[in-house]
Amino acid sequence: MATTSAVSAQDQILDAAEALFARQGLSRTTIKEIGAAAGQNPALLYYYFGNKEALYRAVLERTVAPLIERGADILAHVASPADAIRALIGAQIEFFLAHPNAPKLFIREMIDHDARRAEAVILTVAAELFTRLRNVIEHGQREGIFRRDVESRFAAVSTISQAIYFAIARPAVGIFFGLGTAGVTDQTAREFARHAGEFAVRALSPLETAA
Repeated sequence: MATTSAVSAQDQILDAAEALFARQGLSRTTIKEIGAAAGQNPALLYYYFGNKEALYRAVLERTVAPLIERGADILAHVASPADAIRALIGAQIEFFLAHPNAPKLFIREMIDHDARRAEAVILTVAAELFTRLRNVIEHGQREGIFRRDVESRFAAVSTISQAIYFAIARPAVGIFFGLGTAGVTDQTAREFARHAGEFAVRALSPLETAA
């Protein structure tokens, strides 16, 4: 019973910290605020995480973990390179729909800290997703499914950045579509995922079949 309570308290702290870090950043968020939002004694934050920066890194790691797990599984088990790319982009969009704080956390980390505090998380993404995606693209190139004149690193960045940009710029996309700053619906986001998957695959396809 004590273990269950401890886990519950940690989750409450992580949930509260995630929302506050996403809304106002690391430096402007205090331990006292997180404790109040979590309904927990602020001393527990030090007990479980040591300090605010360690809590921040724990939030980043927990936030990105489902995407890494799902994406790595797709890239390891979907046989067709084209289908793997489509499925990965779809999984990215589903991840961002399920974790609305993630885009704000990522953009704040890039702007406020130049990714320094997320380096370990980014290295994990690189090992589990980026490198695997690059391998999938290179496999497709060797098999003649994809163009060989495309740099696989750039192709991997182009592939994953479509969903990332859409998630970060969702309010702007809503304005583009005449829907206001509330952004596009989840259904439209999923439609974009299908479009982005086909867009990436067609861009990688041999020129004579890409027209």
